[in-house]
Amino acid sequence: MSRVFLLALALVTGAAHAAVSVETRALTLADNATAVDVYAPAASPRGLAVIAHGFTRSRGRHVVLAARLAEVGFLVAVPDLPHWARHDANADAIVALVDAMAAERGLDALPVVLIGTSAGGLASLLATDRVPRLALWVGLDPVDALRQSRDAARNLRAPAVVLRAPNGVCNVGGSARQIAAWLPNRRLEQRVDGASHCDFEDTTNWRCESICGAADAARQALIVEATVKAAREAVPD
Repeated sequence: MSRVFLLALALVTGAAHAAVSVETRALTLADNATAVDVYAPAASPRGLAVIAHGFTRSRGRHVVLAARLAEVGFLVAVPDLPHWARHDANADAIVALVDAMAAERGLDALPVVLIGTSAGGLASLLATDRVPRLALWVGLDPVDALRQSRDAARNLRAPAVVLRAPNGVCNVGGSARQIAAWLPNRRLEQRVDGASHCDFEDTTNWRCESICGAADAARQALIVEATVKAAREAVPD
């Protein structure tokens, strides 16, 4: 049975925000059973947002971003991606999730925002050409070690935002720069000075920080708010 509860969330600034409902669902996406957290806004949604986590990570790494997007009116779905390194198969799961949420919630006329961190940035980009009504793709320090994203990036017609850390081992020497270079002109690329790869998770942990560098609450908040701002501009009220 699904778990439903209300989260009253405050940002790191201390400002109070409206409660959003959060439901954890067991879904089968592209023939793979997985868990999905669905964050619903208080009013009718302005659009659907899907957040894809990074390599070996989980849906729990984007709690703050998902809640903030729901607070500004998006229905937000955050899955546990079913595969560690099969990025094309994770893209299939993202496409299936968009279709499932649109059909189940009656959102098949609303715009869609795809967001992905690290390897989830690659998987979400590979999904873009099969997602109808795509309004925006956001890559949060996306990683593409084998240049799998080249064709998808070059063919992307929706606006795109790439937020990236300085070059490092965990982002494969800054592969986000190459992804951004392949994108058409409707894009914004921004380097977050001093950021580690873990700053692009809003709820990170010691395992990421021990490998990829310490996270900083101020940088995490900046990345969350830049992502929310881009989504709101792509999908106006």
